[in-house]
Amino acid sequence: MRPFARLLPVALACSFAAMAAHAIELAKYPQVFVAPQGVEVVLAPTADGKQALVRVSGINDPIDQVVFLSTRESQGSTREVYTTRIDGRSYGLLHKQNHAYRGGDQYVVYLPGQRDGVSLAFSDDKSKAFKLADLQASYERQQKQGVQEKLGRFDRNKRLAGAQTELAKMDQAASASCGTPVKTTVDWTGIDDEKLQTLSIPSFCGVVASEIDSACRNSPQFKPMAAGLGQIQCHFGPRLKIRVESQQVVFSTEKDAPNQEEFVRQFLRNQ
Repeated sequence: MRPFARLLPVALACSFAAMAAHAIELAKYPQVFVAPQGVEVVLAPTADGKQALVRVSGINDPIDQVVFLSTRESQGSTREVYTTRIDGRSYGLLHKQNHAYRGGDQYVVYLPGQRDGVSLAFSDDKSKAFKLADLQASYERQQKQGVQEKLGRFDRNKRLAGAQTELAKMDQAASASCGTPVKTTVDWTGIDDEKLQTLSIPSFCGVVASEIDSACRNSPQFKPMAAGLGQIQCHFGPRLKIRVESQQVVFSTEKDAPNQEEFVRQFLRNQ
């Protein structure tokens, strides 16, 4: 037998051993949680408890049925968060809160694009019937396909489209309340990826339209003034500033500026 032929089985055995060494070792018992409208969450901790495979299903979102390897993070003495990378940032997908007075641990899943979490209930029957091997096989298959990697990358165009949609809704509400067109234009070139990932741009740049909407609903005498304030230019700058310039409201916002609503409200009162 040639030396190479003798070495090949050994090399293959070493390769498979290395792969096995890097395989995820899961704890014996997974947990399956359910919520209304068919939402289901599977939590399968690793043997060392530092990570877990987490799968959410029954939702209209790209993460549906995707198995994520999440990191378990403690936040204080009563909260644990299972985080994974979604859309370019660490995302707390599943939260565990210990409530002694509510009968133990409470689990909540936070779905992308939704502010409020969905409360979960433990399913004993589904947990006992669940097959860990199938979950791990799905995770490995999706890893090879690059599913988790794709969802983990930041999609600037997607985030921009979402922010523009939210701003348009705020403009439409103000337009309806005031009976005059309100439109917010944002200097997107001045907003880098970090701001777009970590900040809710509609909350910052939509504050003028939101306060105009509130003023028109609460003070009918304000409506005639709204016609001259309906064109809004927003950008991020070194400090909070607002002024009327060339028949436009030019609003400069800053991520750490406090009480932006009151700042805009005072501006509108002085018009």
